[in-house]
Amino acid sequence: PGPHNLTCVSYKHPSVRGTLGDAGGAVAGAVRCPPGQCCVGIWNRSHALVQGCWGGRGDACPSATCAPSPAGHPGSSVLLCLCHGHLCNGNATGTATATGTAVGLG
Repeated sequence: PGPHNLTCVSYKHPSVRGTLGDAGGAVAGAVRCPPGQCCVGIWNRSHALVQGCWGGRGDACPSATCAPSPAGHPGSSVLLCLCHGHLCNGNATGTATATGTAVGLG
């Protein structure tokens, strides 16, 4: 199963190249995801890079809130969250923010 009728924040930073499905331009908006998809947020340490729908299976997104974790190699400045709450990818919350790992997010 997975989330149905989920709305996610949709944004693509101008520095991100290429097309990313329904991710919007430099202005943040919202997008309705297809059934079974959840929200994704990708940030560097100072700003959001990409926010939108995640095409993976909904069970890969167990949290209702965005708690970013490092993506890629250890020590990477890129943070990723997958979540299944409405507009949950608009804000980064949880342990990463509390420990300072996600400086500039919020």
